[in-house]
Amino acid sequence: MSAVEVLLGVQEASFAGADGALRGSWSPERTMGAVELESFLEERTFCVLATTTGKGRPQARPVAFAVLGDAFWFATVAGGRLRNLRRTPWGSVVISEGEGEEHRMVAADGPVTVVAELPEGLLEAWEQRTGSRAEWAAAWLELRPERLYSYTRA
Repeated sequence: MSAVEVLLGVQEASFAGADGALRGSWSPERTMGAVELESFLEERTFCVLATTTGKGRPQARPVAFAVLGDAFWFATVAGGRLRNLRRTPWGSVVISEGEGEEHRMVAADGPVTVVAELPEGLLEAWEQRTGSRAEWAAAWLELRPERLYSYTRA
């Protein structure tokens, strides 16, 4: 099973368990299929990653990302984001494009792991996407989505 197929499986399960309010806002008929989802994630370099502060408050910041396998990857400095995720290892990511009648987006939530050993191909994928090897990174973060929703209106 390909990585995008795994993400689509997460999306299908997410919609199956979603309540009426979410289904009303994120219509299952408007979800991205495999080709569009893969293309959308490859075309975007930045997203907003939300974590939880020590006071239990959300903290959302823009950050570069890469998708490798069926996970979202982030390089981070030794700051608030890293402290937040070490304390509460859960994150939400939103990737969006467009406005009004033409917009697309993906939202994913899941556990985040501070990774000690990078998977093969991550540094190369990161450099290709961002133009940097991220030698400045104090840590690498892996978010494996347990919920994923996509929406397209293009």
